[in-house]
Amino acid sequence: MTEKITPEELITPNHEYMMSNQRHGVLAPKIAGDRWQALQAVVSEMNRLSDLYYERAEAAEDMRLAAVAAHARAADSGKAVPAGMGTKVQDAKLAVDGTLAAFRSTLPRLVSARKAYDALFNDREFIAEYRETVAAEFLKRRESALKAFKELDTQIPALAELYRLLGEFTLDHLLSDSVAALTFNGEHLENGNVFTKYERSWAAPKLSEAVSQVRDFVVNDDPVLGGTLLAEDLGTVARALPELAEKRYDEWLEDLEVQAPMKMTNSNPWAL
Repeated sequence: MTEKITPEELITPNHEYMMSNQRHGVLAPKIAGDRWQALQAVVSEMNRLSDLYYERAEAAEDMRLAAVAAHARAADSGKAVPAGMGTKVQDAKLAVDGTLAAFRSTLPRLVSARKAYDALFNDREFIAEYRETVAAEFLKRRESALKAFKELDTQIPALAELYRLLGEFTLDHLLSDSVAALTFNGEHLENGNVFTKYERSWAAPKLSEAVSQVRDFVVNDDPVLGGTLLAEDLGTVARALPELAEKRYDEWLEDLEVQAPMKMTNSNPWAL
C-alpha cells in the first residue's frame, strides 16, 4: 500500500463532526432541516467510502497474497508467473489509494456542513423564529393539558367515592354470605377488602396523592414555572426578571428554613 493510514485514523480528529446529535425538532425553521440533511448526505458518503475502502483493502491483500503464492510456485517449478498478475496487484493497490483519497477529500465538506448546521444555534434571528413557533405550540398544548388535567382532577375523587360504595354494596352487603363462606390464610373473610385492594384501586390514597403532586406542576401560577411568561415577548420577560429574582431568593430562604441546618456562606442561592 502506498499509504498505511485508514479512514478511521483520518476521521478521529474530526469525529465530533460525524456525531448524530440533531439539535432541532419538527418545529424548527426549514433551514435547520435543510442543513441537517446536507450534513447527513456528507456523513452517508463518508460511511460509504469507508466501507468501500475496507472492501477494496481486503481484496488488495488477497490479490497480494495470491501474487506471492504465484511467485513461490514459479520459483519452485521454474515456470513464469501468470501474465497480468503484477498489473492486477497494482490496480488493487490503486483502488485502495483512490478510495482513501476520495474519503480524505470529503473531510473539508464534513467540517463545513457541521459548522453550518451548528452556526444556526448561535444565530439570534434563527433562534427568535424558532422560539416563536415553540411558544405558540407550548401554549396550545398547555391549554389542552390543563383542560385534560382539570377533568381528571374532578373525576378521580368522584371515582374513588363511587368505587368504595360499589365495593361495599356488592361484596359487603349483597354478596356478604358468599364472601364469608370463603377462607383466606385459614380464616373466613369478614369483608371484601381482600378483593378490592384499596391501596391499588381507584380509592387508593396514593392515587389521590399522585394527582395532588401532579397538580402542583400542572396548575402552576408561577409565570416562569407555568411557562406563560417564557412565551411572552422578550421585553416583557426582561422587565419581569428583577422581581422574579427577588422572589426566587425569598423562596430559597424559605427552603433553607425547612432543610437541615447549613451555613449560609456555603450555600448558593442560584443553584436551584
